[in-house]
Amino acid sequence: MSDVAPSNPLRIDRESKGGNMPATELHSAKSSSSKFNSAPLRIADTSVMSVSGLFKSYGKGAVQVPVLKGVDLEIEEGGFTAIIGQSGSGKSTLLHLLGTLDAPDSGEIYFRDQRIDNLAPRQQEHLRNREFGLIFQFYHLLPELTTLENVLIPRMVQDGFFRYLKNKRSYRKRAIELLEMVGLGHRLTHKPSQLSGGEMQRTAIARSLISDPSILLADEPTGNLDSENGAEVMETLTALRKHENLTVVMVTHDDQLASQADRIIHLVNGVVAT
Repeated sequence: MSDVAPSNPLRIDRESKGGNMPATELHSAKSSSSKFNSAPLRIADTSVMSVSGLFKSYGKGAVQVPVLKGVDLEIEEGGFTAIIGQSGSGKSTLLHLLGTLDAPDSGEIYFRDQRIDNLAPRQQEHLRNREFGLIFQFYHLLPELTTLENVLIPRMVQDGFFRYLKNKRSYRKRAIELLEMVGLGHRLTHKPSQLSGGEMQRTAIARSLISDPSILLADEPTGNLDSENGAEVMETLTALRKHENLTVVMVTHDDQLASQADRIIHLVNGVVAT
């Protein structure tokens, strides 16, 4: 693969996001595109996600460990929300529920006024593929693939072989643009073993954006990094949020990282602290 980047990587087409409609129709609404706007980001006075009465326990049979104990919250569209809490507070569990990676025992989760916690698995998969970008503490890069190939994986999975081949050139261009934006334009052909921890996490961030999601859900994105690399990843997330007009939800136990968000939600013993 060539590692020649586009001359203007920050000029990126963004697809319009779906409005209040069933998840099965969200993708069809993403048909018109608009150019990157360099104007200051403005946070909308609306919620893109909401949670009501969320409970979640883990265990088997009679032995159940409650993790979430009735969580209510709203996520502002275009905002940067940090969910902070100590280990065991339920913050990662909450993020996984928001991303439909797990199901609550009770309660409801809404995305653009459409309930999503009770959708069929295929509809939830559609949401994760098209609307949610997911970042984890551990990078989950495939060691045999290059940086560029790892970023392209979601498109390969979503499209299938023949459709991916048809659109490969545009996907590859978008992947290179994203890698340029996270400072890895010079690492396109490197394998994960040749990258630092910070570079691997920035690769994972680029991968999470390859499908142009509406929301970026980040689970302790700096938890496996030293302070210097962690600061670089946070700078990357903050810049990408503005450039890509994203809603960002990040869980962390670090007060300093959380302070960089627009809004902080404290989760204590499975409930939102008031």
